[in-house]
Amino acid sequence: MSIFQRLFGGENTPPAAAPGPAAATAVTAEDVRVIRASLLFDETWYRRQYGFGEYLDAAGHYLTTGWREGKDPSPFFSNEEYLSLYPEVRAADMNPLLHFERHGWAEGRYREQLDGRRAAIAAAYPDLRAQMDGGLLRIRITNACNAKCRYCGVRNTFGAEKDHAMEPVWYYEYCRPLYEQVAIVLVTGGDAYIAAESYNYLRFLSEKYPRLTVMTESNGIAFTEKFQLLAAKNLFKTHFSINGSSPEIFAQSCWEGPGGETVFPRMLQNIESYVERLKAADKLCFAPSLSLVINRDSAGDVLDFTRLALRLHAWYIGFFFDYSENDMDSDYFACPETSRPALRTLMEIERVLAGRVMVYFRLWVPVKEAAAMQAEVEAIPWDALAAKYADLLSLSEGRSLVGDLDRRNEWRQKQGKRVLPLDADYSPSVQLAERAGESRCFAPWGEIDLYPDGRLDFCGWFQPTLNLKDFIGNDTVDWEAALNSLAYMAARKRILNGEFRGCQACCPMNSVKNPITPVHQYGYERLSRRGEAAKHDDSQGL
Repeated sequence: MSIFQRLFGGENTPPAAAPGPAAATAVTAEDVRVIRASLLFDETWYRRQYGFGEYLDAAGHYLTTGWREGKDPSPFFSNEEYLSLYPEVRAADMNPLLHFERHGWAEGRYREQLDGRRAAIAAAYPDLRAQMDGGLLRIRITNACNAKCRYCGVRNTFGAEKDHAMEPVWYYEYCRPLYEQVAIVLVTGGDAYIAAESYNYLRFLSEKYPRLTVMTESNGIAFTEKFQLLAAKNLFKTHFSINGSSPEIFAQSCWEGPGGETVFPRMLQNIESYVERLKAADKLCFAPSLSLVINRDSAGDVLDFTRLALRLHAWYIGFFFDYSENDMDSDYFACPETSRPALRTLMEIERVLAGRVMVYFRLWVPVKEAAAMQAEVEAIPWDALAAKYADLLSLSEGRSLVGDLDRRNEWRQKQGKRVLPLDADYSPSVQLAERAGESRCFAPWGEIDLYPDGRLDFCGWFQPTLNLKDFIGNDTVDWEAALNSLAYMAARKRILNGEFRGCQACCPMNSVKNPITPVHQYGYERLSRRGEAAKHDDSQGL
C-alpha cells in the first residue's frame, strides 16, 4: 500500500464514478469553499499571475471560468496535467482541482507529482509549517488499561505487551529531536503507569531533558510510591480519572463488573498519599487534576465530586458528559432528565470557583442545551450563589488560578524548566494560537500524537492521518517530512480557512460544532480574570 493510500484511504476506496457533464457545470457555495481551502489553490498567486485585482473572488472565478481558460490554481497543480493523467475526469467536464479534493486525494491520484513538489509547497507556505518550539508531544505508551470503565474504548486490553505497548526505541531514540523543541511531553495510554517501561521512560525524560514539563494521565491504580516520588521530585503535572466521589458511585457509574468498590479506595489512597508528599515539600501547587465522566448514574455526584477534588487541592476539575449516552452531533442531550440538572450545577459551580480553581465541562455539551441555561445562571445574584455553595468557597479559600500558576512557574525556574502560560499549563491541547493572522486551534501546528501502532497525528481528535513507520529510514525518523507532510499542510490550510473536515465531533475544541467558539467564550482567560472584586460587579457578567 502506498503512503498516499495509507494517508487517505485509497486501498479500500473505489475510483469515483465520473459525474456527467450536466452535474459538473453547477458550481455550489460548498465547491467554492472547498477550493478556497485547498492546499493547491493560492488566491494571491492566482490574482497576480492572471492580472486580476484584489477584489476578485479568485476561487469562484477559477471554478466557473478560469480552469476552462487554462488558468491553473497555483504553481503546484496543473489542470492539463491532471486531466491528461485522468481522461475520465476530462470526459466528465469536471473541474480538475475540485475532483482532486473530492475524490483524487483519497484515491492517491497525482501522488508522484505532489510528492516531488512537497518541499516547494512547504517553502511557499511558511504559515503552514509546523511550529513545534514550545509545543506538545503526546506519547501513548500503551493501549492497555488496568481499569474496566464501561464507556471506555480501551476496554481493559491486555495480553502480550508487544501487542499493546509502543516500541521503546520510538520514544527513547526516535523522538529525541522533538524533545529538544517541545515544552511538554504528555505520557498517556491506556494508563500511563502500567507499561513495562513506564517508570524508566519517565525517569529518562526527567534526567535527560529536565527543561521539559512531563504530564501524565492515569486512573491512579498503579500510581505507587516509586511513581509518586519521581513525580514530586520532577514537578510532573498529573491527571487522574477517578470518576466518582465514593466507592459506591464509582462501582455503579464507571466500573464494569464486580470489584469497583475495592479498586476505588486504592486509587484514592495513592492520590491522597501523593498530595501529602507535595504538601510536605511545599509543592502543593502541583497537586493533581481530577475528572469525572457524567452519565445517568453519576449525574448526581457533581457537587460531591467537586468537594472531594477541592479537599485534594486539585488544580483542575474536569467533567465529561458520557459520549456513549449522547450523540456528539446532536443539539440536545440524550438523557436530559439527568444531564440538564448536572449541567446547571456545573455552570453555577464554575461561576462560584472562577478565579480560584478551574472547573471545565464544556466538552461535548450540545450548544442548544447550554446557551439559554448559561444566561439563567449568569442572572443569579452573587449572594445567592455564595450562600448555596458556601462550603465550596470555604474549601477553596486562598486559592487562585493565577497564583497557583505563578508558584508552579517559580518552581520550574528553580529546576531549570521552561515556564508555561496559563492555557498550556492547564490543558496543552485545548488552546488557541495566532496563525497567519487568525486565531486557530493550536494542535495542527504545535502538537504531535504518537500511538503504539505507529499512528502519527497532530491531534488525537483528528481523523487518522500518518504512520511513523513510513518515515523511518536508516534507524532514524525524517521528522521534517512528517511534520510538514502534504497531509498536515493541507489540513492546516483548511483549518485556517474555517474548513474543519477531519475534525471529530468528540474533539474538546469542537464541542459546539465549531473548534473556535468554545475556547473564545469559555476559555482560561475568562475564568482566571474573575477575582474577588468581581463578586461586587456582577453586571459585567462572565
